Amino acid sequence: MNFPQTNLDLLAARVQKLEAANHRWKFVNALLLLSGVSVLLMGAKPADRLQPNVIRAGSVEAQEFILKDETGHVYARLSLNPSVPKPTQKGRTYLVPSDTIPGGEAALQFYNEKGEVLWTAPSLGGAQFVPAR
Repeated sequence: MNFPQTNLDLLAARVQKLEAANHRWKFVNALLLLSGVSVLLMGAKPADRLQPNVIRAGSVEAQEFILKDETGHVYARLSLNPSVPKPTQKGRTYLVPSDTIPGGEAALQFYNEKGEVLWTAPSLGGAQFVPAR
């Protein structure tokens, strides 16, 4: 009877299968580890561009342009519908329509920290720009 020899052959075949499965698992784990490390390294890479996104355009159309700080305080305004500043609340300036500059005429206004008009073009006093001939 060859009983011990068949047990050894069965045992050797099982060990070979287990070793093959072990090698597959090691390979899969190594790939997962490598991909995880590469994802971490790609996330840790500094940005290619340090400047904020800038939109470049050939032309821009608008009724008005307002220059504000992060709190909402208005410092300058270029508009077709001129306004004068209303008293400020919590550091914000509110603009109300002006009766001194006719609507539809472009006006450039600069404001101080209190929301008061520092300078307006054309001036609020009525001086008008006259086209050159």
